[in-house]
Amino acid sequence: MRWTAPPDRRETLILVFALCVFLFAYHLDNSLRFFGFDPAATHGTMLRSLGFGNPKVIGIDGRRPPGWRDSLENEIFGTWAWEEDEVLGDGAERSQEIGKGKHDATWLGRKEVGELRGGSLGDLTVNDGFIRWGEDVPMSRLVRHISGYSILDNVIIFNKIVYVVSDDPDKFPPSMKSIITASGLGMNEWKLISPQEARERLGSYGSILHGVTWMSADTNPHNSTLLALWRTYSSLDQHITSSGRTSLVPPTRLFFPQVRVFTDPNPLPHFHMIRRRRVDTGFHPFLLKAAFPQLTVLYQEDWEDYHKLPVPFVIERIVVADREAAEAAIERDQPVFSPAFNLPSSRNWWEPIRHTLLSFFSEAPSKKKTVTYIHRQSEETGVRLRDDNHVALVRALKKMGRDYGYEVHIVSSLFDETDWATRMSAVSKSTVMLGPYGSDLLDCLFMKPSPKTTLIEFFPSGTFARDQEIVARSRDIHYVAWRNDRRFTSGNLPAVDQPLNRQEASVDVMALTRTVREALAPLKLQ
Repeated sequence: MRWTAPPDRRETLILVFALCVFLFAYHLDNSLRFFGFDPAATHGTMLRSLGFGNPKVIGIDGRRPPGWRDSLENEIFGTWAWEEDEVLGDGAERSQEIGKGKHDATWLGRKEVGELRGGSLGDLTVNDGFIRWGEDVPMSRLVRHISGYSILDNVIIFNKIVYVVSDDPDKFPPSMKSIITASGLGMNEWKLISPQEARERLGSYGSILHGVTWMSADTNPHNSTLLALWRTYSSLDQHITSSGRTSLVPPTRLFFPQVRVFTDPNPLPHFHMIRRRRVDTGFHPFLLKAAFPQLTVLYQEDWEDYHKLPVPFVIERIVVADREAAEAAIERDQPVFSPAFNLPSSRNWWEPIRHTLLSFFSEAPSKKKTVTYIHRQSEETGVRLRDDNHVALVRALKKMGRDYGYEVHIVSSLFDETDWATRMSAVSKSTVMLGPYGSDLLDCLFMKPSPKTTLIEFFPSGTFARDQEIVARSRDIHYVAWRNDRRFTSGNLPAVDQPLNRQEASVDVMALTRTVREALAPLKLQ
């Protein structure tokens, strides 16, 4: 055979084999990874078997290969197993339930969390914060409206005024005051203008606040603000399921345009580390972070910043709650948040929020029937139970718990006495909740739903208010108003006569505990 003859089959196989060996050796690390081996560990084993000295190879976990680790390295670093994308340790550190550990912190591991959820991640980029509309100014739309509670699309804030742009004013209320009445310092004035006027006032471009924005226009926020905002927003999905599934996207920001961040005077610049007193928003700050983790709270200072900028901002969708506007339209005996409950809704309107809070606590469902008594004995204002009645009721509830196997919680309305997590954990497991009249009982929204779920509210003689009754009824919670030795249910409620700021209520403890036992008794088959 001449030397210029083409290679035969044997020679071709030898060449291919040699080339494969060369590529495998040249890219040894990648080859080992492809076959599931740790390159550093393999190098260490090979070098040690050949009798060479300490290798300088460091593994992907930051340590030397197993064959070359000494006692000092193990002392410093430990002998933990290492898994990619996981925190180093024996596995116990990857998640922790609330209430455990040194600092009561809680977190979840990657396996519990799963992949990042939500279709919005990546839909918007930093390039989407500015729009040029030219002659076509974004047109506003009234999506839902009842006095004091409204949903609008494309409202524009600029130079101390909130603009509603429309070429058909008849689609909006005759007066903007049924949407917004409170104007505060003058940076929350709402105006309905034509597209032509909008072009003259607003120009041809601006920025945009994407997503859903909430606004509480009240100068004094209330404990009902959060539930009224969600009740208004939930009217857009009348098919919320009992498991909390909804098509509603989470709200992105909550504006308090009339409320400053802190209530105390601003300190001098060099005292900036002094702890400040935050404003009371009407709800516990932990509740917002646990039940609405995507929501950012913005205050009057932030609202002013937007108005002082030289370009208008389009709010893509805004849900507005204004108690002053609502109060002008309700009857004397109605709670100020009641108009929001006249909007269409699913019977499961609160379930997405309740399930989010339950996920936060990550507790196994209690197998016992649970009773929670929220007392106000340390409060200086509002309604409280007579001291002797309170002591007798606590004693009777604890005895009932021992005798019947119920889980009984006695919690205070003051978070200095009962921390927020303890109180909300107890409420979320409760079948029966009871306590004196007050906004603390709005937490009944988070009670465990069942045909036996019951709220019992104590009133001073001759008084009654429907605040908690309306909320309970919207959640199919049995409601009982209690005065002295009499109980009133939804079918025979007394006339409304608001309790005074400082009053004591009295109860017949034996009759009350009997009612609690009846509420917890098994349902009788028909």
